Amino acid sequence: MSEQIEDKLEQNNEKGKIVMIYVGVAIISTIIIACFMFLGKYSRGVAVNDTNQDSIKAINIQVLSMEESVGLNDILKLEKDFTATNQDGEAVTLQSLKGKVWVFAQFYGSCPECNKVNLEILTDLYKKYQANPNFQIVTVSVMAEEDGVKSMKNMAEARNAETDKWWFLTADVDAVNKFCSENMLYAEFEENTNKEGDGMQGAILHDMGMAVFNSDMIMKAKVDVYSQIAAKNDLGAELKTKQLDLEVAAALKALETK
Repeated sequence: MSEQIEDKLEQNNEKGKIVMIYVGVAIISTIIIACFMFLGKYSRGVAVNDTNQDSIKAINIQVLSMEESVGLNDILKLEKDFTATNQDGEAVTLQSLKGKVWVFAQFYGSCPECNKVNLEILTDLYKKYQANPNFQIVTVSVMAEEDGVKSMKNMAEARNAETDKWWFLTADVDAVNKFCSENMLYAEFEENTNKEGDGMQGAILHDMGMAVFNSDMIMKAKVDVYSQIAAKNDLGAELKTKQLDLEVAAALKALETK
């Protein structure tokens, strides 16, 4: 009898050892899997951080390169004059801006691209340089039928824009088209017949470039941020926005040192 008991005890011990081995293997496997999961998350985090760092480095390199060329280009000199009506109903001329640094852009009140891109960028510039008496923004409507003086006034007030710092202009649209295309390197604008397709969705297809003029009426840059956004090039859009700011700063600095 005692021998049978001993055999059963020995069998139970063997079973216990086997169970313990399986439990041990399970625990070790769990630890290994957890380690791999942690390392995987860590490596992904490192990869994301590396990507972000690479993007920052790329931007910094581009900005440094950009800074070296800012203010060096003379694209054209605006010799002819143009008269339009500002948001206060006053007739103003572009040549009256001689002696100031000014940024020019086309727009119209219901233009989705203008409201989301250019006007937001120009608002940031306005806030940054509004204390400088030598800085001005000029936006001219390409849809005068919709954008009368009252509409211009409402848009200016919505952006807290003072008239002596930011003109919202209206004029005969054909005259605007002709003057900008012949004297300012702007593409002719036209009615948009493909609003549901790719590209601009507003009623008018127009040049989205923002031009920087120095105090001598020389265009120093013409920057198109929207085209970069449309191409889903976030880095390009950021660099173009930075270029616009750098060109304004360089022109103002050059004016101060005259």
